[in-house]
Amino acid sequence: MSKNEQIDEASNSVISVNSLGKAFGARLVLNNIDLEVARTQSACICGVNGAGKSTLLRIIAGLVQPDQGSVQLCGYNIRKEPEKAKPRLGMVAHNSMVYPNLTVFENLSFFASLYGVKNGAARIEELLEEIGLFSYRYDKAGILSHGLLQRLAIARALVHNPAVLLADEPFTGLDAEARQHLVTILAGFTDNGGTVVMTTHDIANSIQYCDRVMVLDRTRLIFDAMTCDIDTASFARDYLLYARDIN
Repeated sequence: MSKNEQIDEASNSVISVNSLGKAFGARLVLNNIDLEVARTQSACICGVNGAGKSTLLRIIAGLVQPDQGSVQLCGYNIRKEPEKAKPRLGMVAHNSMVYPNLTVFENLSFFASLYGVKNGAARIEELLEEIGLFSYRYDKAGILSHGLLQRLAIARALVHNPAVLLADEPFTGLDAEARQHLVTILAGFTDNGGTVVMTTHDIANSIQYCDRVMVLDRTRLIFDAMTCDIDTASFARDYLLYARDIN
């Protein structure tokens, strides 16, 4: 690791979004978004359908290009230096991005090889134990329940030890037990120095885990606060009204 990389890794801010804007045709989705996310933070982005949550996450991941502004991940511009930024990132999307005809272990082996993970087999076994998939390691991904498939998607995103995990609606479709297991996995990731940014409609569960909440509304980020500084019960009941009242 170079001296500059050591400085970047030591920086407290792992995500920096500056003056971000995005439109699809005539429809403006994001307007002048500024956002900093610190190391080990767990943040959730709330907003109604169409508010731009998934678009913002995909821009941070480098999957969608903004019309204006920039994103830096661990000190690297995601657009100009993707080969340095993207290995520091893991993403869980609506699609699990795993191969149904491969076993759990084979899926993770494939993604570990893409990232050049050293001692890949040992890393995968460690991860399977942590995530609770070890007993399913020889099962094909296509037969897993939704909850187990979500765990596999997270394992895929974490196999290369990223600094940042982006998760788009990770609680969707999970029962209470699966949601709690997911919270435990995410908490373990941040406890070990990782940073999580998620989008969510499941406010009640997300706010119990996340230490920061943001609200996107009408193309803008209208609310950004630490959960310890707000009335979480009122926020969970109607986050949009809560955010608009304060602003």
